[in-house]
Amino acid sequence: MQGDRYYWQKFKMIRYITPFCMVMLLLTAANAQDRNVSADDIATDASGDRIGEVNVAEKVQVDPVNSDDRIEKRLQEIMQATGWFESPKVSVDRGVAFIEGIADTKRHQAWAEATAMNTADVVAVVNRVEVAAQPFWNFAPALESLSQLGREAVGVLPLVLIALVIGVLAYYLAISAARLTRWVATNRVDSHLLRQVMGNVVGVVVFIIGVYIALRVSGLTRLAVTLLGGTGLVGLALGFAFRDIAENYLSSILLSLNRPFRVGDLIEVEGAKGYVRKVTTRGTVLNTLEGNQIQMPNSTVYKGKITNFTATPLSRHDFTIGIGFEHSIGEAQEMIMSVLTGHACVVSDPGPMVIVKSLDSAVVNLQVLYWIDQTKHSELKVSSSVIRKVKQRLAETGITMPNEAREVVFPLGVPVHLIQNTGSDPSMKPDVVKAPLLEPSITSGEGNLETEQTEVMRATSNDETIKDEVNLIA
Repeated sequence: MQGDRYYWQKFKMIRYITPFCMVMLLLTAANAQDRNVSADDIATDASGDRIGEVNVAEKVQVDPVNSDDRIEKRLQEIMQATGWFESPKVSVDRGVAFIEGIADTKRHQAWAEATAMNTADVVAVVNRVEVAAQPFWNFAPALESLSQLGREAVGVLPLVLIALVIGVLAYYLAISAARLTRWVATNRVDSHLLRQVMGNVVGVVVFIIGVYIALRVSGLTRLAVTLLGGTGLVGLALGFAFRDIAENYLSSILLSLNRPFRVGDLIEVEGAKGYVRKVTTRGTVLNTLEGNQIQMPNSTVYKGKITNFTATPLSRHDFTIGIGFEHSIGEAQEMIMSVLTGHACVVSDPGPMVIVKSLDSAVVNLQVLYWIDQTKHSELKVSSSVIRKVKQRLAETGITMPNEAREVVFPLGVPVHLIQNTGSDPSMKPDVVKAPLLEPSITSGEGNLETEQTEVMRATSNDETIKDEVNLIA
């Protein structure tokens, strides 16, 4: 497994570095091509605009004394020798040179004019040279550009190799700087996420500096300056584009610093209730009592109302029970209090209470309130156990728990027939009152009265979706 992980990390490094190498090679070749004078930069029209840099002689000497015929003959020979012109023709009249013909490119058209102008004793040039029309499917310029690009790429290949070496060194140096920063902050910063963020920031800064040096070495100085100058603008643009992601990431940092809950706490946020399983950079993972998983955005958790049921160990719970009007309320309260004070899961401080909640048409409603240690016991299980014991005690003392009274009207009256008991009918035997069954403190249905935290966390421990996520809180 260690070997596989090692090769996997190397593969990821190669996957990230390969695009960087390709981009460096292309950008360096493009920069070298920009340094040369292109045909469009040198070419100009006959209106007299600046031609640009052309490879022409400063003066063409005609020895010993120039005349129009000698100038005409010399320029004619030069244009024919180049092979760039079709049907070249030169005529000179009193120092004014008239050049005609068809040039293969616009650059050679400008070259002919500049050459004639630099010839001795030429005072003006009239350029009547036309440029040959290029065919629609002419791939020669494209092939020439590709060939030129290839030659320039080969020429700058040593610089590219050095830049790649610097980039690789910067990558490993950034990783080492990030790890060193996290190690230094281990004893100074408690938040795991904050240590991770500090390491990432230092690593990114080191890597950007390395890329800047690599670009400078490869000759892409302008691109290097643009990279550093545009980092802030790119960050701002990415901030607007990924606003929600950035908000969740910042919320995860604040949650890891403030720690409103910990792993294993039972919380409720925006109607979602469950045990905290993990807090990642993407969201907070809750495991519900039903065994389901809820992933909530950290921004929602941080800005929402958080109810932490396990922040304090003690929690009060209650239920309502009704007794008949014919029974003593005080006696019923004493019976219920004896059950609460004798229950192992009900704490004595704060003590339990039994109060009269309301009077209905045929029932006196008593509200039973008690406290439990929810870090040790389950609310559902203890509530079930307490209700069973209270019902048992009231039944033992003969206190009934009737339903609501219902009034039934008989418009024609109710006929009543008296039946004399002769004692011979066996069906008329008096009812036998059975003693109520004793209720145990814990039943198999309730199991142990411990909290469900261990059961829920164990039942959802095989969740593969968040297994590789780093937990930001303890």
